[in-house]
Amino acid sequence: MEEQKTLTLDFIKSLMEPTYTLVWMDYNDNLDNHRGLVQKCLDDKSREHLWEKVDVWYSDAEWEAVKEIIAKLKEECVVFNDFEEEEVDTFFDEHEDEIRDEIYSRNDSDVLAELIRHTDDIPVRVEMLSNYDCINSNWFESQGGYSYEESYFGDMIDSLNLNPAKVKKLLLEHGYEAHGRFPNRKSRDGKEQVSYEQFYEELINSCCGANLLTYTGKVNLKELYNAGFSLKEVIIPKGNCCGLFSSTYGGGSLLEMELKQDVRLKLEVKDYHGFRFRLDEERSKYDYSVRHVYGVDDSFFGETVRIVS
Repeated sequence: MEEQKTLTLDFIKSLMEPTYTLVWMDYNDNLDNHRGLVQKCLDDKSREHLWEKVDVWYSDAEWEAVKEIIAKLKEECVVFNDFEEEEVDTFFDEHEDEIRDEIYSRNDSDVLAELIRHTDDIPVRVEMLSNYDCINSNWFESQGGYSYEESYFGDMIDSLNLNPAKVKKLLLEHGYEAHGRFPNRKSRDGKEQVSYEQFYEELINSCCGANLLTYTGKVNLKELYNAGFSLKEVIIPKGNCCGLFSSTYGGGSLLEMELKQDVRLKLEVKDYHGFRFRLDEERSKYDYSVRHVYGVDDSFFGETVRIVS
């Protein structure tokens, strides 16, 4: 006489597939339109905002997928293994949590990884902050003449590794006033980040107030995620550009100073001086982006910056 089968959790598990894909992702599913969410993660140096949002977006889909799998398991018990439907329903009701947990444990879909993989590199700005606030338009600054010491202009010269004496010579040659000491730092000769000619062009084309020296680039979201959105240093690649930009007033210079070498920047601010990493994203109606102001697409930002772990 054939031994009667008994419904057990081990038996139900034996009917399950080794893996289940609870959510199928389309290649169009990405985070391109959720850069504010990425900025939140950067602000808090945490991945949690992404985890929470993805859970909200896809938990219902996962639940429905599990519901369908359970329905198929019940059917297999009744149709192919001759259990009574009432007995099967009762067993599944009594062990619903264990069965669901087992199905979830076999889930091979990684929704967040797929979203990140399908997301384009994100335009970013790295801005120089200074104890001397900012630099205004060329018209405004030139009224009293440029000075190197105790000024944002001087901090900008230092950040770009320019020789102050050569900057002063350039200004005087073009009829601008330069006051105070502009030391001759010969050790910088040949190691400048940008050319003096392009520096001058940026300066004279600065058209508004509250400008910051701004490096442009793009960042890979997977690298941001792997770094836990906590960045200490970045390398802006040779060939990318920098210039003056005001996110407050929505203006700036040409943003066409081309970097002659890779530039490594520490993302730390001490006593208001240092470098700040930001997505080129408008966070409020008082915060302009380069893309908005200059009417450019993502290619304007150049190559992807490298995150130094």
